[in-house]
Amino acid sequence: MSSTSSASVSSLTADRLRAWRLFSESALALLAMLESDAPSALGMPMPFYDVLIHLEETPDGLRMNELSDKILYSQSGLTRVIDRMEKAGMVRRHRPQNDRRSIFVLQTAKGRQAMEEARARHHEWIDENFSRSLAETDISAITRAFEKLGTHARTRRSRSWPRPQAS
Repeated sequence: MSSTSSASVSSLTADRLRAWRLFSESALALLAMLESDAPSALGMPMPFYDVLIHLEETPDGLRMNELSDKILYSQSGLTRVIDRMEKAGMVRRHRPQNDRRSIFVLQTAKGRQAMEEARARHHEWIDENFSRSLAETDISAITRAFEKLGTHARTRRSRSWPRPQAS
C-alpha cells in the first residue's frame, strides 16, 4: 500500500465513517419509501415525476441525452419511461426540421396538469417524511453539506458508471 493510500484511509475518522453510513442509510431508506409511496402519494411513478420536473423547467423541451444527464436513470431506462409517459399523454417527442438526429421531449398540457396535482402531494410527503423531524438549523447545515457534495459528485460522475434502472 502506498503512503498516499495510507494517508487517505487514516483520514477517515470514526465520525466521518459514521456520517457516511448514516447518510447512505437515510438516503436509501427515504428513496425506497418515496419510490414505494409515489404511485399512491403522487398519482404517478417517481420516474414520471422526475421527468416532469425537468421538463417543467424547459418549456421548449429537452433532448433525450440532456434529460438523461439530469435524471438518475440509464438511457435505456429513460426511453422506457418516456414511452410510457407518451402513451399516457404526459409528454410528446419532437424531431426538429433543422436537426433530424435530435429527439426532444416536451411536456404536454396533460403532463403539466398531472405535475400540478402531484406537486402538493409531493411537498406533503417531504414534510411528513423528511422536514418535520429536522430543526431549521439542521436543514441549513445539511443543505450546505449537500450543495458541496452534489457539486463534487456531479463533476466526478461519468456516463459509464452504473445508474439505477427506471421502472
